[in-house]
Amino acid sequence: MKWKIMWLILLCAVAGIHGCMGGSKTAKTVPPTPRTIPPTTKIATPVTEPVIRAVTAPANVNHAAGESRRSRGNNRSRGSGRGGQSSNPSSLSKNELWQLTEELLSLDTGINQPTIREQGKTSAKSTQDSANNPLFESVPRSALNKDTVRLMKQLLDNYYPDVGRSEVRSASEQTEENRFLDALMQTPLMQRLEGFLQEKNLISHGLRQTLEDIWFTLYSRKGGKLGSSGYEHVFIGELKGGKVSGFHNWLNFRKEELEGDLNYMGYMRVVDLNGKGKVIKLRFNWLNKPKPVGSIFVGTTPELEIALYTLCFLAKPNANCPVKLAGKKFSIQTWTSNISGKTVIGSAYPNI
Repeated sequence: MKWKIMWLILLCAVAGIHGCMGGSKTAKTVPPTPRTIPPTTKIATPVTEPVIRAVTAPANVNHAAGESRRSRGNNRSRGSGRGGQSSNPSSLSKNELWQLTEELLSLDTGINQPTIREQGKTSAKSTQDSANNPLFESVPRSALNKDTVRLMKQLLDNYYPDVGRSEVRSASEQTEENRFLDALMQTPLMQRLEGFLQEKNLISHGLRQTLEDIWFTLYSRKGGKLGSSGYEHVFIGELKGGKVSGFHNWLNFRKEELEGDLNYMGYMRVVDLNGKGKVIKLRFNWLNKPKPVGSIFVGTTPELEIALYTLCFLAKPNANCPVKLAGKKFSIQTWTSNISGKTVIGSAYPNI
């Protein structure tokens, strides 16, 4: 009996504990049971800043009947390629740009000039109001009835000032944009600009489509909200970080003065364009937010302003672009925004 017990002990020492206790069965390694998540538990998706993208609001989305963006008060409201634009950098010389911009001015039919009150000089650091009266004293009715002016005015109440609020383009607003673009392309200076840009390989298709792409594509300046466009920034103005951003158009300047939402506070410099308008560097408050220094064309046609900005955006983006109007030399500064492979206008303004 003793020898059997000693033989069994020897076998266990050789086989190990599992072989001794488990008989002839082969031991298996059992994988650990996976951790399960109760059916009611959801895994949170990581929060990331959404990619800036270009969109067009659905045509069937309309604002409440009778409610304009303006009536909502303070809640109203820069790639690898360019839409319809050549990717080749421009080699246009200063003289070419001077010559073309003078030609565009000569082709512009112009308007009867508004009467303005420049009043006191100021500076960006000033805290004083150097103007007791509004900038605009009067604007001839004939000027406001010019086709492109009239159609631009229809766009002035289509936007929220706050860049953090998404814009919604209703079907009627898109119709207003299309009518405005169509009217622009009927003007001699826009037709001349189109021929020049095609000749210099700065656009790859018609100018009208380029204008729509670079000016009216919606994009985000804050929080991923599609609350901005080149057109809104330049011609309407926006509010961001407690300050006025953009706002370089005289028609909206006058409108906001008339509505009591803009306080002109003086000028820094004026360039006279010999009956075709002026360029003014100035300071103002809009919707109780400051614009310490800005610049606007005054008494110019929408087609001239858009032609100059578009030319400089395509020919000399993100730079001071030399122009000459009525013998006066200054520059147009443009900035670009890259939206999902499309380059659009971030800002544009006269630099005097």
